[in-house]
Amino acid sequence: MKLLNDIVSLLIKDDGSLNEALLKTKVLLHELGHKELVGWVNNELAGYAYNAELPPYRKVSSRVYGTVTNGHYIYPQRVLLVSHLREEYGDIFEVARIGQAVGVLEKTLEGSTPESAMSKQYGPHVDRVLSKQYTGGYYVEGSYSHIAIGQLRQILIEVRSRLLDFILELRGEFGTTVPEEDIRAMATNLDVEGIFGRSVFGDNTTIVVGSHNNQQVTNTTIKNDKAALVDELRRHKVTQADIDALDTALGEDPVPTVAGQVGPAVDGWMRRMVGKAIDNSWDVSIGAAGSLLATAIQKYYGF
Repeated sequence: MKLLNDIVSLLIKDDGSLNEALLKTKVLLHELGHKELVGWVNNELAGYAYNAELPPYRKVSSRVYGTVTNGHYIYPQRVLLVSHLREEYGDIFEVARIGQAVGVLEKTLEGSTPESAMSKQYGPHVDRVLSKQYTGGYYVEGSYSHIAIGQLRQILIEVRSRLLDFILELRGEFGTTVPEEDIRAMATNLDVEGIFGRSVFGDNTTIVVGSHNNQQVTNTTIKNDKAALVDELRRHKVTQADIDALDTALGEDPVPTVAGQVGPAVDGWMRRMVGKAIDNSWDVSIGAAGSLLATAIQKYYGF
């Protein structure tokens, strides 16, 4: 099949466009009648949503830098210790979520050098958090994360390798001399979904797919299952301190009898959490914050 061969050619060339290979893979999956598998391809092409769960290969290590000063003595571009913040903030300072589209990463890498890096400026609210470890009038300003450019390159290598595994296995099943018109008929007798899952996500992975190119996520939070609620909140980087505060609020409020309603203590907790999204002290988008909290809590209440 020419399309399969075209994709392989792009993937094995050092200068072959991974973005183009993904576009052709999207076409291929539609032609095979497996458009339900396009979700991963779309995410890699368009970039992952802000609050989406990223594949492990898109989570990379980062270091935090900033200027340490007391107003008189200035120590610029110092590596800042953040390990003591794990209990309250999780790994948000040590692990960077790289959700940008493959095409954006390819452009970023063009003309880069081994010394190049991607950085993200934090802002005064994070400076204040990082300053708490210092005494003697010293504080942090201009903090930012530093991600080595090689880690971005590794993401593209992972995507290229996984996609190539899928295409090669598929080509091996079809052979190289099958007429185009027979490919779709053969695909109905192949475990294309299984091949895709093993190649892209690895063995023993459950792939949740849906129709019309939309990936579907099943919310497993069960009524009165506090452990499931906690797991859901942790997945969205809610800190343990905030989870404990919600636990207290749930105990103070009566159980609502109408869907969409919460008591005053839980309502106050939700408002504070949305405020944290606004000032970036909770690493989630403002638009997603209210929705994900409301959904998780309503599921806990059984609505």
